[in-house]
Amino acid sequence: MPSKKYPVASDKVSAQEPVVKEAKAQPYHRGKDHRRVLNPDPGGTIRRPSQLVLARLSKLVRTQKGQIAAIEMKSQEIFVGKDVVEATLKGWKKYPGQSFYFVRIGYPAVHRHRGGLRKR
Repeated sequence: MPSKKYPVASDKVSAQEPVVKEAKAQPYHRGKDHRRVLNPDPGGTIRRPSQLVLARLSKLVRTQKGQIAAIEMKSQEIFVGKDVVEATLKGWKKYPGQSFYFVRIGYPAVHRHRGGLRKR
């Protein structure tokens, strides 16, 4: 006897009884805007900012120490934010899809690793 939960085409179904079909599992797809495509520079080399830009950053140490500076390499323009995401979004408003060079103002590195190795 066929199951009433999953009727087959040969079963007679009355008008009051709803037909429930078993759904196949579909993979989850995010929308088109879930990632941005960056256009890397030809050659794939990482460029460093000029000494003039680094001198401009050293002037910001007193007022914005610890903030993240995103530097657009073609125009040498600086965008400052509290973290990498905020600085990137400020830069993408003017230069959409561009790559940036990041510097933490007043520190030698943008991120630090606080963990360590444990002996077992």
